[in-house]
Amino acid sequence: MSMSDTTRRRFLKSVADGGLALLTLSVSARALGLPAPAQTPEKIVLGSLPINPLFAAYVGPVDFFKEEGLDLEITRFQSGPAMMQGIVAGNVVIGDTGIVPALVAMARSVPIIAPYLTAFTTPSHPFERIMVRQDSDIRSLDDLKGKKLAILGRGTLPDLMLGALPQKSKIRREDVEIVLLPPPAQPAALAQGQVDAIFATPPTDTVAERQYGARALANGTDLVPFLGLTTVAVRRDFAEAHPEATKRLFKACIRFARWIQDNEALARSTAAKTLDLPSELGTQARIPLFARNGLPIMPNVWHTYEMLVQAKTLEPHPDPVKLINDAVVEPAKRYVQPALEELGWQPDPQVEAMLKGEYPLLPKPAASCYGDWERRLLKI
Repeated sequence: MSMSDTTRRRFLKSVADGGLALLTLSVSARALGLPAPAQTPEKIVLGSLPINPLFAAYVGPVDFFKEEGLDLEITRFQSGPAMMQGIVAGNVVIGDTGIVPALVAMARSVPIIAPYLTAFTTPSHPFERIMVRQDSDIRSLDDLKGKKLAILGRGTLPDLMLGALPQKSKIRREDVEIVLLPPPAQPAALAQGQVDAIFATPPTDTVAERQYGARALANGTDLVPFLGLTTVAVRRDFAEAHPEATKRLFKACIRFARWIQDNEALARSTAAKTLDLPSELGTQARIPLFARNGLPIMPNVWHTYEMLVQAKTLEPHPDPVKLINDAVVEPAKRYVQPALEELGWQPDPQVEAMLKGEYPLLPKPAASCYGDWERRLLKI
């Protein structure tokens, strides 16, 4: 069943409005100036983009932020870069964002911490996929040599994942002609022969498949089997001034993640309504996994950093161990672990698989990256 023109226009607008995934919580300057560290800001403005790895897409039937005593006002933004500018300026202090932009911001001295894993993908639960026309003679990754492949932009996860081509095929990233196209334009460009393949993120891939008859060539997990997608980044001065509110923020995030995993049908319908997606897209589009305990997967953090450096998206940091320890490891111990201890640990087989998984561009054993909580989980 194909979408109507009206439905398709609604979808394209929703994706065009999305840009790069970045969800933020902002606090007024007055709230930032409150002297009492334990005092919770009177109101926190929650900003969101229309993309389903973000918590704001699922607020509706439940609101764990409210239940944790956080007074949130949800607003919509048109682009992620505007939100990062707000973090730099200091009026935006908390962001549910991609791990990639968080790492880039940290490395460029933006004063944030990112001690949380929100959404992730594994071989048994893929998210992005490379798609070609139904009649294309491209049958494997090797066949992409010399072909035009559309992606959203440089430094995005699809772009970084292409760095693993030498480990997974007989070609390199340089053997493929990269064409930068926004998601709304990708399905039609593929159908019209302007590009030979698209590396599409949901729900663009579903539109290409259902509206234009595209077929999947490979999942993103065929290149990078285990990949964290999003995190919750907090401006460091806000966390230090409001440690209790920061802990309750992460507690609410963990509760949301568990609810999404345990109520997928309702979560899907909620996200479709929130993001103004057609109902058929809401039921068919892929959604990522959400970590049940929220603690970061350190091999993934280090692997993402290596992907950024190898893709030349990020210059090597002079002291990456200190950078990641100060912005990820220690804040996880201070804020996320106490939140988790109040809620109680839950089994998460997908996270355990991720801990033992393959990271093709990581130049050291995954076990050498483990945090204390990971050794505890794996009993090592």
